[in-house]
Amino acid sequence: MPARTDRDHGLFSPTVGARAAPPDALLVTDLLADLPELVDRLVRCTDADDALDAFLLAAGAVQIVEDHLQRDVLSLRRAGGMLGGGPRHLAGLLAEGLETVRRLPPGNRRALRWCEQARRVRDLLADAVAAAGAPGERHRDAYAPGPTGLQLTVRRLAAEAGDLPPALRSELLRMPSCFRSFDLAPADMGALAERLLARPDRAVGGCVIVGIRTSGSYLAPLVAAELRRRGTPASALTVRPSRLLLPGDGHRLRTAVAAGATVAVVDDPPNTGSAYRKTIALLARHGAPRPVLLLPLFGDDPPAGLTALPAETLPYRHWAVHRQLDPAAVRAALAELLGLPAPLLTVRQLSPTPSSGERGHLAVTYAVDVDGRSRLVEVAGSGQGYLGRHAIAVAAALSGLVAPTYGFRDGLVYRATPAPEQRLTAPTAADAAEIARHVHTRAAALPAVTDRSLRMNGQQPVWELAARLTARGFGRAGLLLRQPVLDPAARRLCRPDRPSVIDGATSLSHWYRDGDGRLRKTDPDTKAFANTDRASYDARYDLAGAAPGGPDDDIDEALRAGPAGGAEAYLLYELVHLQDPITGRPADAAACSRAVRRYLTRLYPAPPVAAGPLCALDLDGVVESDALGFPITTPTALRAVHALSRHGFRPVPVTGRSLPDVWARCAAYGLAGGVAEYGAVAYRHDTATTVSLLGPDRLAVLDRLRIALRARPGVSVDDAYRHSVRVRRAGGGPVSAHDVDGAVAEAGADPRGLRVITGAHQTDIVDAGTGKLAGVHALVDLLGGPVEFAVGDSAEDLPMLTAAWRGYAPGNASQEIRAAGVRVLRPHYARGLAAAVGRVIGHRPGACRQCAAPRPKSADARLLLAILDVQAGGRRGLGMAAARAVAARFAR
Repeated sequence: MPARTDRDHGLFSPTVGARAAPPDALLVTDLLADLPELVDRLVRCTDADDALDAFLLAAGAVQIVEDHLQRDVLSLRRAGGMLGGGPRHLAGLLAEGLETVRRLPPGNRRALRWCEQARRVRDLLADAVAAAGAPGERHRDAYAPGPTGLQLTVRRLAAEAGDLPPALRSELLRMPSCFRSFDLAPADMGALAERLLARPDRAVGGCVIVGIRTSGSYLAPLVAAELRRRGTPASALTVRPSRLLLPGDGHRLRTAVAAGATVAVVDDPPNTGSAYRKTIALLARHGAPRPVLLLPLFGDDPPAGLTALPAETLPYRHWAVHRQLDPAAVRAALAELLGLPAPLLTVRQLSPTPSSGERGHLAVTYAVDVDGRSRLVEVAGSGQGYLGRHAIAVAAALSGLVAPTYGFRDGLVYRATPAPEQRLTAPTAADAAEIARHVHTRAAALPAVTDRSLRMNGQQPVWELAARLTARGFGRAGLLLRQPVLDPAARRLCRPDRPSVIDGATSLSHWYRDGDGRLRKTDPDTKAFANTDRASYDARYDLAGAAPGGPDDDIDEALRAGPAGGAEAYLLYELVHLQDPITGRPADAAACSRAVRRYLTRLYPAPPVAAGPLCALDLDGVVESDALGFPITTPTALRAVHALSRHGFRPVPVTGRSLPDVWARCAAYGLAGGVAEYGAVAYRHDTATTVSLLGPDRLAVLDRLRIALRARPGVSVDDAYRHSVRVRRAGGGPVSAHDVDGAVAEAGADPRGLRVITGAHQTDIVDAGTGKLAGVHALVDLLGGPVEFAVGDSAEDLPMLTAAWRGYAPGNASQEIRAAGVRVLRPHYARGLAAAVGRVIGHRPGACRQCAAPRPKSADARLLLAILDVQAGGRRGLGMAAARAVAARFAR
């Protein structure tokens, strides 16, 4: 680690502070570790008398073994939760039976005995942490176990770990949110223990503290240790909700309850409280029906589902971390870290200390003056012990590339922070290229031995999120295909050539320019091993996260430049970045669509625009599918559109989508123009000519209607639509007729002059005098005709279909289309489009040399194309599409 030697530079040194950590402190860049690695580190920290890190490592080792012994065999519990009802109950029974059987082999019995010994070590270390008061680097001398006691036990544990089953030794640590992603400290467990002891209904037979894994593996032993320090007998055990208790734990719990012990449950600050409620139900099966809940909170009150239960709370404003944020405490910490006399520093707090928190770290900004020179310093949570000291390890490896870091103390990292005007607010392609260089440099500076995320089944690593996203296209069959097909496919596509410790937070808001004009990164250590569990060891994930699906093609190209490669992984990473971390649904559907469109156009470059007849094509349900949760042009549809162009036709989209949507598709797919917003506007691409079919007075009516709808609670207005009005409920879906009628009245519009089109995901309001056929006529005036044929699937397409020389509909066509006598083809969706194109050009699209699409050379590309194309034929074509995806999965 580079040391700062020039005291005159003081606070402004660009390197890691000289006293950032003690010389023998545990510094780890890759926090994911398997059991042998944890035990080796445990030996080192025990020999170094480092109580806190030794406890964290021992608790992590116990967590790994307990989770291994309580594994969800064959993912039955997860599958049952998705099915619900009777199947869920049956899956639960089968899971319990298999969990019991798994404990019978000799290897797992050895693991259980090893775990019992590791628990005793963990509890002794928890006692040492509790005795130290507020542990941290300055209190490491408070623990001295002696060479014949705990150290020998730990060495024996390390030796015996080699006899554990190989599958167990390869299991990875789960990150404890409490001490890695949140700002809880061991001292907070002392506060909860004190509150528990003060309860008037506390039993006199001691206490059993039940921790909900994963964080409970750390919190419960510390609460129990604090109780023992205060003279109350206490023990700790941990559970995974909805799983069987480990052998012996159920007996110990029942025995303690019979002896009059108080049972308490502790975990991370609850969000909904579901984990607490499931644990209460589990404990009731073992004779502990009303345990006391120990609730650290991010606010003042527990969630509604827990308010009626006996509980002791620790509101956020009472967490120990807040005492460290007083300017005097910050000044003392910085003086020690920088090796300066405290009187030389003046510290002023600039941002308020939050009184309620979010599910993450706090950060407070201070102005720090030294000898008349001032800099902004951010004091932010980073985790406890070696989990938080990870920030120092990363900063040391990236010195000169990231914000100057001054040190770490008691869960907080002290580093420079940019002024608002230094932030990157309007990035250019040159900025993106510099970001790409930073990502590649980081990957070289922080190499990893292996991609550990590939072993994190069920823990939502990036590849698993990508598999879950692609599974949506298969409908219910996606659940069955996940383990045999989609999970292995995602692991294959997301496997990096050179694993490295990623950043995880590379969006443009995390970059700034220093005083020398160099681009630097803020907080380079908070997301790689966060509670969101989006684990990856692929630098392409960081590249894709800078501007996923962004509107600027130049920035996108600059990010992709360099040795990253792997366009398939890049696309999947973009889509993962664009998922809402809570719902798992697309947070920006337009960006998701752009990402897929860019990928497809790289594989299938647009042919030159022809000069022949027009072919009017609806988008939704014909050219595009939204099975993934956002609209994409399926590969089958794109190949059909390109086949038309190569045979001299001019395919044009005629859609209810916005004008920017039509422009983007024209640019990407080489189209001459199109009709947008249900015929209200026509567009010619080569001259960028736009013709609106609405006069100023009609546009003014729509403007007033947008204003009225935007003022209504729970209604979202899409500003991309300027010649019609598209609105959704805030959570997605069409708005109510009551909201529409009320907004029309408020806008002073004549309802007879408007048409309301209710879709599955939105409500569109269009001028009654417009329609797709009128838009096609306007487009013919712009481009010249004739219209050779048209393809559509809904009543809005009917006038266009009947007016075209030849009109076709795919098999998913509406009843209005069928009743009108339009030719309905048997294949659905894009395959119906391909069938219509085949009738026009005389053969299947791509079957001749003139219209054959280039075959991707990469097996990975063919695999991802098969997955993206799975809904090209709708449900009826799902079986064949799934078979093609399976074949591509095993192809090389």
